[in-house]
Amino acid sequence: MRRVVEAGFLLAVTLAVLAFGGTAPQFFSVTQGIVLFLGILQLVSAQGSAATSTRFPIIVPFLLIALVLSQMTPLPRFLAPAFGISLPDPPGRSYFTISATPYETVTHLLLLVTYVTAFYLVLVLCEEQKARKRLVFTLLAIGVFEAFYGLIQYLTGWQQIFTYVKKFYLQEATGTYINRNHFAGFLEMILPFAAVFALQQVWTLRRRTLKEDNAKAILSSAEFPYLVFWVFLAAVLFAALFFSRSRMGIISALVSLLVILALGGTSSLSPRMRIAVAALFLLGIVGLALWIGTDPVIGRFETLGQQSNHPGQDRLSIWRDTLHLIRRHPVLGSGFGSFVVVYPSVQTAFVNNLVDHAHCDYLEVATELGLPGGLLVFGAIFWILGLTVRSCRKSGDEYDRAISFACLGSIAAILLHSLADFNLYIPANALVFVVILALAWSNANREARPEALFRT
Repeated sequence: MRRVVEAGFLLAVTLAVLAFGGTAPQFFSVTQGIVLFLGILQLVSAQGSAATSTRFPIIVPFLLIALVLSQMTPLPRFLAPAFGISLPDPPGRSYFTISATPYETVTHLLLLVTYVTAFYLVLVLCEEQKARKRLVFTLLAIGVFEAFYGLIQYLTGWQQIFTYVKKFYLQEATGTYINRNHFAGFLEMILPFAAVFALQQVWTLRRRTLKEDNAKAILSSAEFPYLVFWVFLAAVLFAALFFSRSRMGIISALVSLLVILALGGTSSLSPRMRIAVAALFLLGIVGLALWIGTDPVIGRFETLGQQSNHPGQDRLSIWRDTLHLIRRHPVLGSGFGSFVVVYPSVQTAFVNNLVDHAHCDYLEVATELGLPGGLLVFGAIFWILGLTVRSCRKSGDEYDRAISFACLGSIAAILLHSLADFNLYIPANALVFVVILALAWSNANREARPEALFRT
């Protein structure tokens, strides 16, 4: 049964990414159905089985689901002023809901339940080392496919997503995504895994050639071809991200790589080894960039700081407007998924256009779930990030340590990118992020205590 759950889950993640990043509800509903079915299947099959060694976090998911349910609960009309909600007069009905859009809140509740179920499924799968490896390699395979697909789009001008002809971002690599920033968001979560596996080969090379620290010993070692392979994959992933021309995506990826290198024990390597690894990675990046051409990307960065042709029409204006929404609904929010409906009441930017997201996940979550809900969501994420940093510093199984470093880079990248975009509202990216959080949680708890202490 475990194999069925694993195969089904990997299929669900693959479908989510390939089908426009999950932004088409009719396609992502297939992924949701698979994940929820697998969750039920796992619950049924677990009845009467031996105790699991997995420690399941319960409190945060329970509180989040309870908060969203409270937003849809019918309340008496006379309580509306207490929540800062004004109802039309004469009254059309005798009750109201905190959510400005109950239907969208139900839709986003189903998404939340899907992500929570996926988190638990990954924790169960990660009990088996081989299953964990297959999960990681599946993510890498999807990422490499997306990278090559995006590079083909950029190089050949064949701007299609399978049979769908793109209408936007016709000069950039987007893979199977509609938006280049969300394509970059996905790649920046996968890139650290290739980079860390390359670094893992460096650790192995260093340990085995310690007494023969010379180029000949390194080049003739059995690990060197694997090092070249992982460096090549990392270079391809970064090149595709680079030619998405997503400025925040490029910056986030670079910062995540720097975080990995800063904590990855590079100080224990010889200067020659550090120079060789850095040169190999940079050579791949520079070679691909020069071959393809960097002018369009450089042109994108040259626009940073330039004044918009329409004063007040920028993300800063949207963020200022969003802060007004947070002040209106500071405790329980305006309703999960309601931003697109409530934003026009404070809109001062892009007044002739529909603004469906705040272009900052932190502000949008705080708007829809309230400040307590925002603290709950990102507090839990940063808690896992802290546990991951701690597990990176501990000695232990080399593969576990590599996964911790990779998860650290992925989480850091998406949290930085979330300052100026809404990747966590893109279903496929949110699902992949949940998978990585579960990997990080599983690794941190495996290293933090003996198995016997966290049996449930």
